Amino acid sequence: MFDKIYLASASGTESVVKKELTRLNYEPGGAEYGLIPVTGGIPDAVKLNMALRTANRVYMCVAEGMCDTFDALYEFVRAVPFEDFLPSDARVIVNAKSHRSALFALSAVQRVVKRAVCDRMGGTMSESGTTYPLLCVLNENRALLMLDTTGESLHKRGYRTYVGDAPIRETLAAAMLLLAGYRGGVLIDPFCGSGTIPIEAAMIATDTAPGLNRAFAFENFGMFSAKTVRDVRESLTAEIKIDAKPEICGYDIDPKACETALRHLSAAGLEGKVHFQRRDVKELSSRFNFGHIVTNPPYGIRLGTDKELKKLYRCLSERYAAMRGFTLGVITAYPFFEKDFGRRPDRKRKLYNSEIESVYYIFNAPNKAR
Repeated sequence: MFDKIYLASASGTESVVKKELTRLNYEPGGAEYGLIPVTGGIPDAVKLNMALRTANRVYMCVAEGMCDTFDALYEFVRAVPFEDFLPSDARVIVNAKSHRSALFALSAVQRVVKRAVCDRMGGTMSESGTTYPLLCVLNENRALLMLDTTGESLHKRGYRTYVGDAPIRETLAAAMLLLAGYRGGVLIDPFCGSGTIPIEAAMIATDTAPGLNRAFAFENFGMFSAKTVRDVRESLTAEIKIDAKPEICGYDIDPKACETALRHLSAAGLEGKVHFQRRDVKELSSRFNFGHIVTNPPYGIRLGTDKELKKLYRCLSERYAAMRGFTLGVITAYPFFEKDFGRRPDRKRKLYNSEIESVYYIFNAPNKAR
């Protein structure tokens, strides 16, 4: 038990999560319904929670087996030695998911799992103590029982207190940066809003683990020792490039957005690593010859009309044409983006900005080979 971990990823970001895992010296297996397996124990769960930029959650595998009836599911769960890690007063919460399986009534799955856990623990549990969230996933009748070690989703880094009018999740911002090939150096976001993309870029450029300054569910679990958590946090802190000076700029036409972005930058402990300034996209330029532009512009659902967007995207295209050494990444749900931008991307993929189905367009620097 506790020798296998599953990482939950948002649709479209699985490949980025797997590359992150590889850079952290793990060997990820194939993604299945947004879950990516790796071999690892308790210290690895701590490290992955703190270090991963693009995953949503870290689960520790409790048991795996085939279950095509509720009786089989009950016996499968009942056989798990929960007494080895659950305190007698544990408050057990069960969630469930089902994909192409005989058992698809999620509320019934939850009840059966909860009853089996309770029976294994002696028949009664006061549930007055620490919460232990379990997730039972059924994929083609294969049951996967997991312990959620994360708590609040990993996109909640802890630095963002005001999300603005059209927020982007921190994990998605990091995925956009990595998909565009950003690993440090020059980065511009001409529609920075509350600063999420530039701040995530600063974390990447300085090797700052995104989960260093937040709490996790595992910190309340008895089998996760305080020393293990402290050692992992100290090890990741030691890797931060304090003296790094990335050239990262966040621009927005709204001065209040820039003020909020500065507050978030300070809360992230990255003062001086990003320059925020009120600036219209018409003024987009750089004194550098090479770099990245990664941005989440208005696209008509929360901000902007079609007429305004057509003008805005045309302007972005014209400014980008003058920046021949820059790679551009734009996420938008606006269906006429390619037409109004006036050129086809080198790459694109479907991503979800919160619940909004969007497309991420990547344009290689014009002087790069296509």
